[in-house]
Amino acid sequence: MPHYGLMDAPQMAEEATALMRARLHLRGGKRQLQEGLSVAGLAALYDSLLFGMQYYIAIRERCKETGITSSDALWDHVALYHKLVKAGIFNDPCAFNRLSLILERALWEETFSFDADFTLAEIEKMLTKLGVLPFNESSLPSESRTSR
Repeated sequence: MPHYGLMDAPQMAEEATALMRARLHLRGGKRQLQEGLSVAGLAALYDSLLFGMQYYIAIRERCKETGITSSDALWDHVALYHKLVKAGIFNDPCAFNRLSLILERALWEETFSFDADFTLAEIEKMLTKLGVLPFNESSLPSESRTSR
């Protein structure tokens, strides 16, 4: 997913970078689903959730609320998700595994059929719990297809 030249990581705080990426991937994933690019859309939504989890950890790491560090967020997203379940952020300990399996199957089969509306709703629910949603779309930079 291109970031349209917007991500100058050294200049942005870790949490601001993760939040912006989560929102950009969410917007891009929705657009790709609408265009019928279901596998690419699903992958972008999945990335949005990963960046959302990194955002959640980054903003709470400073106040040591969860005991989860940003190094947890980098490599083992399943373990990170389960730590967030233990911290009370998510209720369903299997939701991330189901989402991962849907994505994996879609990537392998390329024509895999899944309920895009249900999957989007589940991801949006998770992003809301992580503090990524709601947000005003106008707060994001415009997408220009010519800048790719």
